[in-house]
Amino acid sequence: MTRVSYLLLVSATLCAIGCSATSTRPALEPELEGSVVPALAVQSGGIDSSRGPSGASKFPGLDAFESWDFGPEVQIYPAGIIAGVQGRSVIDDASEVTFRVAYNTTDRQDFGEHDDETGGGPGFGMGWRRYFGPDHTEWLLGGRIDFWFLEIDWEDDPPASVQKGSTDVIVLQPTVEGGYTFALDGGWRFDLTLSVGAEINIEEDGDDVGEGAIGLLGFSFVRDF
Repeated sequence: MTRVSYLLLVSATLCAIGCSATSTRPALEPELEGSVVPALAVQSGGIDSSRGPSGASKFPGLDAFESWDFGPEVQIYPAGIIAGVQGRSVIDDASEVTFRVAYNTTDRQDFGEHDDETGGGPGFGMGWRRYFGPDHTEWLLGGRIDFWFLEIDWEDDPPASVQKGSTDVIVLQPTVEGGYTFALDGGWRFDLTLSVGAEINIEEDGDDVGEGAIGLLGFSFVRDF
């Protein structure tokens, strides 16, 4: 599959997720003429998704990007580990946009184009999440696109004519994710997520290095500041 096909597939997937989540959200009832009625909470599966245990909304009348959460995030995948800081901002009672800056360390061994590939580099990304429980907790579904700026040192076993080298590569990493968010004391939330997607090398300076499908197990702690 070409890089262009990958990008079209990823764009279509993220669009389908967003449209599906939007279409499943029931419309609010109109206000009754001549009377004052409280804002109606969005219901999901019989659970008031905008209200906490006390019955009061955690996000009363918030505009988009008015509330921010920050905290550490780690993702583990078969050939490496990603560690960084994640930020989130409320879009509505059930959705958030996510941002992160992180460092990606990889040890691909012989998974790539060479007999051994190791390296790493910084990156950033953004995404979208929909929650299916109260106060942005419980089950979640979303998508994210990351960019990584990696330096990969590679080595080939004899009889290769060139046995060592280094490649600078920009990697596009689109993923879809699902998981569960736990509410903790002190306003903290803990996420456990599983993501699947692809690593796509969009620019290389040096020999070709590995790319392809990827799966990641993620953990994050965030708090409203």
